[in-house]
Amino acid sequence: MSKNKSIVTPKGKARYPYVNTPNTTFDSDGVYTCDIVVSEEEGKAFEATLKETYEQAYDRECQIKGKKLKKAPSFPISVDEEGDYIIKTKQPAKRTAKGGEVYEFSIKLFDAKGNMIDANVGGGSIVKCAVQPRCWFAPSMGFGMTLTLKAVQVIELVEFGGGGNANSFGFEDEDGFVSGGESLKESFDDVSGDF
Repeated sequence: MSKNKSIVTPKGKARYPYVNTPNTTFDSDGVYTCDIVVSEEEGKAFEATLKETYEQAYDRECQIKGKKLKKAPSFPISVDEEGDYIIKTKQPAKRTAKGGEVYEFSIKLFDAKGNMIDANVGGGSIVKCAVQPRCWFAPSMGFGMTLTLKAVQVIELVEFGGGGNANSFGFEDEDGFVSGGESLKESFDDVSGDF
């Protein structure tokens, strides 16, 4: 795998995506993130691909430093308490170059057919992410890898702040009342006279 080549994650469910605006909770400049929940089979296969790249980069860095280096405890793929495989991606919203020039980043969004879109991507959306594996070394943490987020392909959209749909809350279609689209306020606006 080329050092600067982007790769595509397996398709999975977006968890806590910040792809429209960066998360500023822990970084005032903000960080774009998108964790993806994938199947065990796809998680293990993707992890194997990343580990191969990681080990090659680790061996090179050890040769450069002339010693075995400590490895960072975290990896961009993990298994949570429920046994879900999580792929973690991130991209700082800003980066300052050595010359002092500040670069601002954004995440490109595409639909299932590859068309660029402007959508408010929320948790539960089914996505793939284009990422660039980046290996790094920090003496205090060790040698690690980060998946730099470049773009997101939205296969099924659950809009953030839109309340989702009934299925996203676990409801199934039932026979019964079907709204005609009117709201309670509209019904009262149509009524004339006093109560």
